Amino acid sequence: MLKKNKFIIAIQIVLIFTLPSMSQQLQTLEKLTMNKAVKIALKNSPYLKAVEHEKNAASTMEKEAKGYRLPQVNLNEILMRTNNPMETFALSLSQEDFSLNDLMMHDPNHPSPLNDSITQLQVIQPLYMGGKISHGIKAGRKMAEAGEKKYERAKQEVIFKTKTAYLNVILAKKYVELMKKVVETVEEHVKTAQAYYDTGFIMEADLLQAKVFLGDVTQKKITAENNYKLAKAYFNNIIGVDQDRKFEFVNDFKFKDYAYNLKELLNIAVKNRPDYKELSLKVDAAKHNIAIEKSEFKPKLFLIGELNYHDKQFLGTQGDSFKIMAVAKFNIFNGFKTKNRVLRAEEKYKSYSKYLKQMEEGIYLQVKQAYFNLVEAKKRYKVAELAEKQAEENLHLREERYKKGVENTTDLLDADTQYIQAATQKLHSLFDYLKAEENLKFMIGKTN
Repeated sequence: MLKKNKFIIAIQIVLIFTLPSMSQQLQTLEKLTMNKAVKIALKNSPYLKAVEHEKNAASTMEKEAKGYRLPQVNLNEILMRTNNPMETFALSLSQEDFSLNDLMMHDPNHPSPLNDSITQLQVIQPLYMGGKISHGIKAGRKMAEAGEKKYERAKQEVIFKTKTAYLNVILAKKYVELMKKVVETVEEHVKTAQAYYDTGFIMEADLLQAKVFLGDVTQKKITAENNYKLAKAYFNNIIGVDQDRKFEFVNDFKFKDYAYNLKELLNIAVKNRPDYKELSLKVDAAKHNIAIEKSEFKPKLFLIGELNYHDKQFLGTQGDSFKIMAVAKFNIFNGFKTKNRVLRAEEKYKSYSKYLKQMEEGIYLQVKQAYFNLVEAKKRYKVAELAEKQAEENLHLREERYKKGVENTTDLLDADTQYIQAATQKLHSLFDYLKAEENLKFMIGKTN
């Protein structure tokens, strides 16, 4: 009875220490579909957040350009001390403190120094800027739209990388399962070989050959398990979560033979690719920048209003006056600075235009490569599927013959090798096809 009680107490102690950790493992294992993984990545991606800040920065350009239509209001405070005869006379009048007696008592040519505090409120309203403001607004709008397109492409890039990483995890997991199955099968073959050797049916060399082969596939299983861990770690890094966060990956991927038309794909790509639209918008903005720089050759017209307070005391308001001016400004010569800025803007426009043409051709090439890779992956999968089926049938046949004693160990192990190669090839070709399909979608600017 005492022994029984001790045994029960020991079991309870074990459960106390093991159940919490088991419960924690169950709680931290999240069921994760590919769509959910994409949502997590879009929420957490530092790269996407950085591009979003760029987009927000670009959105201010149009608002800044519109601001030039509004009046500019300046508040100036000027402190001065002078004994200049003309200025002291004028400042005394502005301070409303002029006295003819003071003027007569002192030498007008050598007046006493005068302190003046000028508080000036100035309003400048541009009336005509040679088209600089209107083109600046249009250029700013184009840059804001370009920022949106850059952000859209960045989202597509994050989605593509997330889906690829997700597929790599499933591939690694399936390969681990395959190698476990292979190891179990080879272990059965070794057991059969051991039984044959014990009865003297085969030589020791055959048994050792089987054991060496078992060791080889076991090592491959260990490597597969390590690659699976690395694939999960890389996936967590891609979606921006902690490395200790564990997921249960949903595998509902099967081969689906879709028909794609290359000509249609090429047309869709140019219409859909956000990065192509981004550069196209930048080309338009560069064209407006030429007009902005050329506006310096045209006259400028401003309306300026000033309210001035003069006083001997700082921030005093003893003397007040106002002034309204219409100012026309025309740049006659500024050392060819405007001319060179125009030339620079024109060269930038030409450069962006060439880049746009190059990108269009590059997109065509990318889509073609993605399409041809998909077609190749499809063909390889169909061949691999047939080869795997034949290898499996061959292995079963060899196993039955080996059990009946009409097959040698070398032929059975060769059948094992052929099956491993065929099954591995089928598995990789399936996921090569799935990843090639995602790559094609990414290249035409679609994520679904």
